[in-house]
Amino acid sequence: MKNVSIGQADGSKVIGQGSNVWNISDGFMKIKVLRLLIELDLHESIALFGRKDMEEQIPQEVIAEKRVEALNRMLFTLKQLMGNCKFTIEKKDKWVVNDLMERINFVEKVIAGVSRVIVNEVTKEEYLSINEAHFRVCFDALKNIKDDLNVPINKAGLIFRRTDDVDLDSLMRDIMEGN
Repeated sequence: MKNVSIGQADGSKVIGQGSNVWNISDGFMKIKVLRLLIELDLHESIALFGRKDMEEQIPQEVIAEKRVEALNRMLFTLKQLMGNCKFTIEKKDKWVVNDLMERINFVEKVIAGVSRVIVNEVTKEEYLSINEAHFRVCFDALKNIKDDLNVPINKAGLIFRRTDDVDLDSLMRDIMEGN
């Protein structure tokens, strides 16, 4: 920012910020874009395996619920991410984003078919049954959308800045610490 001297009534001068407007793009990028990209990777792992990592202890009867919830969160987070970056996408890439949104809308229409509640008539216990083939089609579609979305948002400068050197370790640390 350029420093500007501003004259006071008593003749003294105060140094102020002048020519550049305060910019929140760094914070916006970390919170509204990169955080969601990290969440998408986490949802992807949980959707496939039912847990964040191998060390996480999850009861077997809860895994199906976790997987279905993670798949739905992938869908929601992708829509949220697209909404957060749509205005920054270059004009020549708008068609890509529109195509991705159409693909998301299609998955949203059919995602309810990935699971159903089954009741054991003898014990009256309910459990969630996943249609693995349908689940996999929806999962693969959402993963491909996520992967394809990286290109236009990177071209818009929201992942890697075009001119600055990026310290990925520092950036990831800042995101994980909420900075």
